[in-house]
Amino acid sequence: MVENIITIYVKEFRQLKRDKLSLSAIILVPTLMLLLYGYALNFDVKHVRMGVLDESMTEQSRELQQKFFSTDYFDFAGNVPDEGAIDKFIQDGKARAVLVIPRDYAREILLGRKVNVQVLIDGANSNTATIVMGYVDGVLQNYSADLTARYIEQKGLHLSAAGIDYRPRVYFNPELKSAKFLVPGLIGFILMILSIVTPAISVVREKERGTLEHISMAPTTPLEIILGKTTLYFVLSLFAAVLVISVSFILFGVTVRGSILLLAVTIVIFLIGTLSIGILISTFTNSQQMAFLVASLLSILPTFILSGFVFPINSMAPVLQFFTYLLPGRYFLSALRAIMLKGSDFAEIYNQVYPLAIFAVVVPAFASFRLSRKGF
Repeated sequence: MVENIITIYVKEFRQLKRDKLSLSAIILVPTLMLLLYGYALNFDVKHVRMGVLDESMTEQSRELQQKFFSTDYFDFAGNVPDEGAIDKFIQDGKARAVLVIPRDYAREILLGRKVNVQVLIDGANSNTATIVMGYVDGVLQNYSADLTARYIEQKGLHLSAAGIDYRPRVYFNPELKSAKFLVPGLIGFILMILSIVTPAISVVREKERGTLEHISMAPTTPLEIILGKTTLYFVLSLFAAVLVISVSFILFGVTVRGSILLLAVTIVIFLIGTLSIGILISTFTNSQQMAFLVASLLSILPTFILSGFVFPINSMAPVLQFFTYLLPGRYFLSALRAIMLKGSDFAEIYNQVYPLAIFAVVVPAFASFRLSRKGF
């Protein structure tokens, strides 16, 4: 059995070695995807361009502006001449927000009265607009509390210490960096592509060339064929995982807080099932185009959309949430994030690992059954 598996593995290795383009893609794609998603797909909204319509033109109004532009969240985009120019200022893309300070701002502030300040936000991108609104609320609430304290002290009144002293503490990702959230998901995304799409196309390519018939005629069992065809891609997928983790540590400071051994075991269990999916797909398809299409539909789209990689599962429609339970990517990403970000042990992630283990038993068994009944 071992000899047959090694023979098929060596044949697969030599074939991939001759295919320089595919080999380069397997090695370079993980790094390129990490750079693309790590830098381009970023939920950290900073340097929002903000215009200002200051009708007060006083020391107090300039102090309010300084509260916004002294942070990394807002950049000064220019002065808006009048109210009629605000819409065009935003529509032309000169700014994503405009701060409007009324003419009587300074007088009302000095009298200790509440004054209305308006911030107009470009809502074309709803997610960005929501985050910007949160930033604006935070700046204005802190500044309002500071003004209230100053006014009370100027009047010689005693400022009571009663109230809430809000001091947030963020666990696991204190810098709130998107990269630390995305990298574990990116590992799952890359492994799904490599372990499903690549073996499926490789097997179907041999089927088109007629070289697969020689393997089928040899005294090998379906399980030996599966192990021989997938071992190479198993090794390459592990290499891709190590490469992504290493590069993400260098570029984004992402570290593995939990057990490296537990992380490796989880990846191995996941790959056993996904590699078998690639072989299973090859038993249903007869062309590389069809194999790529089916493999993409079963790997790329579900992993990107329904696994929790980018979009939170609990925000999806109930029907879609039900379908996520059928996807190995959902459990794999949850386990990876728990191990890498939280340092969770097996007792804390077993409910994510055992569905992967079931998946790793059922899919190879079904693929072996298909081979024994139908062949490639």
